[in-house]
Amino acid sequence: MPQTSVKFTVIIPTRERANTLYHCLRTVTAQDYGNLTILVSDNNSQDNTRDVVLSFSDPRIKYINTTQRISMSHNFEFALQHVQDGWVTVMGDDDGLLPGALRTVADAIGKSKSQALISRLCIYNWPDSEIARNTLVVPLSSGIELRDTRPWLNKLMQGEANYSDLPYLYTGGFVNSAIIKRAHGADGQFYHSLNPDVYSAIALASVLDRYAVLLEPIAVGGTSSYSTGASNFYFQRNTDSVQKFFSEDNIPFHQKLPNGELYKSLPIMIYECYLQSEHLHHDFLKIYLEDQLGLALSRATPRNYRNLRNFCQDIASKHGVAMNIVDRKANLFKRRLCWHRLRKIYWHLFKQRVISCDKFSVEDVYGASILAKTIFLLDTQYNHKTWNNLRRLLDRFSI
Repeated sequence: MPQTSVKFTVIIPTRERANTLYHCLRTVTAQDYGNLTILVSDNNSQDNTRDVVLSFSDPRIKYINTTQRISMSHNFEFALQHVQDGWVTVMGDDDGLLPGALRTVADAIGKSKSQALISRLCIYNWPDSEIARNTLVVPLSSGIELRDTRPWLNKLMQGEANYSDLPYLYTGGFVNSAIIKRAHGADGQFYHSLNPDVYSAIALASVLDRYAVLLEPIAVGGTSSYSTGASNFYFQRNTDSVQKFFSEDNIPFHQKLPNGELYKSLPIMIYECYLQSEHLHHDFLKIYLEDQLGLALSRATPRNYRNLRNFCQDIASKHGVAMNIVDRKANLFKRRLCWHRLRKIYWHLFKQRVISCDKFSVEDVYGASILAKTIFLLDTQYNHKTWNNLRRLLDRFSI
């Protein structure tokens, strides 16, 4: 297999998800890229995870085992300690890479001269997903964009961006290991929050000036019944995996927000990571508690609004913040949310394709990755007239 100058380590933390891990590994081992280590960090699984990993006769795979059950963040940290140099990404064990993804990323790194890169992300809802069963979302953008980190971190804290819009260390995000080491704490650890993907975005944005955005999708973010990512706290009806996540001996939630993890609010999770990474950014944005509580209330679902409001009222009282100020902030953020929703509607209508995978006999992330690449190439390699004709044809088959 040809060697290239950019060295990659793809970390796949896993725990008793051998059925999705197998298909995830298929997408990574299919990469025609020699300068690659596939580091599977097994969190003491009791199923056939080890056998699944060893069934791939690929010398690029390295299997490690924690030997005892640890939390998600501790497993991420355990894996990261086995990386010496090069570029790093962390993938969920129900996620995947598109064909040719690493060559595309290596090329983008060379062109952008950046130390961190994120990409657009395809979304695959596995057949057992509770969001939209067996569907695939494919972004249809391309090119490379350079961003300054500080304004984008500020957008995140104001509810105007997602944490995946920042240079983060998770599916679709690649970071030079030298930058990761720069974001280590005094204890020699990188992760200092129980939400490793969210924390990585804020920590890396705190030590980087600029990063690159690859507008072309190169990875698939999978959503299955096993998913425990921060964004899934809003949507999961079956909360077994979330409850297991919070019951672990994890990194304690920040003392300024006691028991905040119980309310499953993404803005609270983001604020907690901001507080935990203060040793890196020293609060250069001057983020105020009342703003973050108001933002959390403005994004609350009807299902958890009452409990979240009680939490916000308790936290505000402990820190001498009047609740009427928090309510005014919440109303302000609600008005801003309308504009963000309009932009999202535009994106959904014109900048992505939503595909029913049942029509293509696709039932896993490996098949979804190939289908996503095919759809993307159809859009980018043909002119608009040809694509419109193809679209009419594809629509007849209910894509």
